[in-house]
Amino acid sequence: MSRRNKDQLRDLLRSLALHPHDRRLAFPVLFAVGTQLYFFVTITLDSTRPPMAPDAGIFQHLGWYLTRGGRLYVDAWEPKFPLSYETTEILALLSGGDMYRLHLLSVVLMSGAVCAIVGLVVILVYDITGDDIAAPLAGLSMFLLPGFAVRPAYGFKAKYLLVLCGLLAIYLYTRGYPALSGVAAAASVGYWQAGAIFPLIVVGLAIQRRDTRALERVVAGGLGFTVVMLMPVFLLWHSASEMVVQVLLVPLQTEEHASLLARFVAGVVHFKWASPFVLLGGLGLAHTARCCFTDTEGVAGRTEWWIPVGAAWFAFLILFVDFETGGYTDLIPGLAFVAIGIGMIATVLRDRQQAQNLGVVLALVLVVNVAFLGSVGVVFTPVETPGPVPMSDLETHDLPAAYDEAEPVPDVRYIYWQQIEPSTCHYRLSLMELRWLDRVDSSVDSRCLDFGTARARLGNG
Repeated sequence: MSRRNKDQLRDLLRSLALHPHDRRLAFPVLFAVGTQLYFFVTITLDSTRPPMAPDAGIFQHLGWYLTRGGRLYVDAWEPKFPLSYETTEILALLSGGDMYRLHLLSVVLMSGAVCAIVGLVVILVYDITGDDIAAPLAGLSMFLLPGFAVRPAYGFKAKYLLVLCGLLAIYLYTRGYPALSGVAAAASVGYWQAGAIFPLIVVGLAIQRRDTRALERVVAGGLGFTVVMLMPVFLLWHSASEMVVQVLLVPLQTEEHASLLARFVAGVVHFKWASPFVLLGGLGLAHTARCCFTDTEGVAGRTEWWIPVGAAWFAFLILFVDFETGGYTDLIPGLAFVAIGIGMIATVLRDRQQAQNLGVVLALVLVVNVAFLGSVGVVFTPVETPGPVPMSDLETHDLPAAYDEAEPVPDVRYIYWQQIEPSTCHYRLSLMELRWLDRVDSSVDSRCLDFGTARARLGNG
């Protein structure tokens, strides 16, 4: 190799090498990639029939069922907008109808969402603060919830895509792509109704900047995506009336009635040893709100109002509306704002050394959260990572004691792996579904109710 070629090769390698500043910003994403590869290999690829979360079985089975001619909201009861099932339907088509490949594709999608969420948190915090220590701390703080990193290995979960699309909507708007921002914001709602805050945020940003053209593009992008998302409901499944019942009426009639104290305790149990960092993130959010809504000087300006507003929205949902205290996944959307809050509080520390010390403590917590899934068995128990369940154990699904008179049904994972096409829309009998049937005085073998029938039943009840 000539001297000139050697010099060119050396210059190329130097251009590809990351500077210390860039390495710090990239580290949280690389950490996320490493954790996802680890759990993918040790959990998903460690069995010919990988373990699966029951709710993942619901999403993935319905996606497969739609490719077989099933009609959402008519042949299958589901209290969410159709985007999750349209997503798993696409995955089912890509898998060629093979349930093992469908599960692998779902896990890969969820793992990719985790890495993208972490990256977006880093970018958004760095855009605000310009601090290459605070931004990585924010990204790594997504792992404060021990189950955040491991849950993708058990299959599809819509809340990851809700957070991804919501943060992406804000990122795209700040980068000057209002139409795409509207699309992403609408998608966040399509994955879960609680994502309604993100369209309001991007519309609010456009109004604040008095940018009429951007506002029109945000609205056009959001409405256009919504029309495309709902087209199968009106044109293919003819289930608009049933969708209104299941997506809008059911959540209002079947909310969990856990006390405020029970919700606080459940939050501590799920965050385990990382709970003090949640309080620290709350302080960061409070500081950001103070800077946004008063004339207090700080890193955050008035355009960063979306941070405390988004945090307040998800805190309200957790504390007063929708939090299944037995599981941790309802905490994931709010976790993104807690992580941003930690990044913001890191910028107000007196010197760089204090921020680095905060990073060291955070690293110790993350080691426990990732390596030991939240605990070594002292005070708290680790997050459960169950292995494959024998098919014989899935043939019947135990119902809650209050509904033990209902006829037992197979576990949805059994239905998934056996590729069973259900004969009734109430074929899985989730707790919310049982509450709804009890509320409208219907049996488990009844058809999905349209809006008129449901309204009449509720009126008589």
